[in-house]
Amino acid sequence: MPTPMKRLRQTLAIGMMRAARAANRSRLIRTLLGGRSVRRFPLVNRLYHTVFRLGVAAGDRDVEARYRGVVLTGPAWDATIMPSISAGYYEEFEVNVFERLASVSRSIVDVGANIGAYACTGAARLPRDGRLIAFEPVPENIAYLRRNVEGNQLAGRVTVEQMAIGAGPGELTVYLSGEQSGKHSAASANVGTPAGAVTVPMTSIDAYLEGSGLGPPDVIKIDVEGYEGFVLQGAAQTLTSAPTLLFELHPELQANCGGDAGELLDLVFAHYRWILLVDELNNVLRPCTRADLDTPGMIGLYRSNLVAIGRQEHLDAVRPWHDL
Repeated sequence: MPTPMKRLRQTLAIGMMRAARAANRSRLIRTLLGGRSVRRFPLVNRLYHTVFRLGVAAGDRDVEARYRGVVLTGPAWDATIMPSISAGYYEEFEVNVFERLASVSRSIVDVGANIGAYACTGAARLPRDGRLIAFEPVPENIAYLRRNVEGNQLAGRVTVEQMAIGAGPGELTVYLSGEQSGKHSAASANVGTPAGAVTVPMTSIDAYLEGSGLGPPDVIKIDVEGYEGFVLQGAAQTLTSAPTLLFELHPELQANCGGDAGELLDLVFAHYRWILLVDELNNVLRPCTRADLDTPGMIGLYRSNLVAIGRQEHLDAVRPWHDL
């Protein structure tokens, strides 16, 4: 149990982190920086993580935090995910959407589960007989993922698979980031500070579901730092049932992985009726056309995630955030 002094340090540090986040998202700061984040400056990043490391982590190797009804443990060295989880605002709007979808679904596939923020919060909101399959290839992340699933008594709902997902079965080299646990990528150019590489087994969504005898999922969430297009290429059969997709669109990261963001969008628009752009700053889901997403400035900071919906019940579930 933390001492009173440690709790005070944590409270002060989290208050500073939340204030910095609010300032970063303010209209004035965004205007001054041309829509970019103040954390693009290395000094700001170092200060932010120093506050977290000294105030929240306090020299510990692992950090434990309560987040949206679950308890998550992750690495103290992580400069982005664990600070924001500890302060309670990790991908806040995106997780709101994911939880709402989970509550009206029976099966979810989480590709790039990291330490389990989405897997645990989503599984906790599935119906009693719901199932979530969490794929994560990086050994350190998978250890935390298993720990968090078991620690939140979710092992009966979550299947953890230590493998990458791509266009087909094989192997994948994953380059590791020394900056954050969510920045590991199939492209070395995407990781920032390099920290080695691991070669891991890989399968596809179609091959995994066929081999396991499972039916198509209701929701597929994908966060794989530029490898999204290959994941969806390997889900051609699964996409015919139109599971709702939540995925990142980062043209530069996808190009670094040898993919093409335009081809990724063409594939999604060929299968889905409703495509919504996540506007994180304004907490809304903006309906968009294929042409909209080619407009300069449409994709960027706070607008880099898409939700593709093919089922009316899922469109209804997220109705508080759109006007379709």
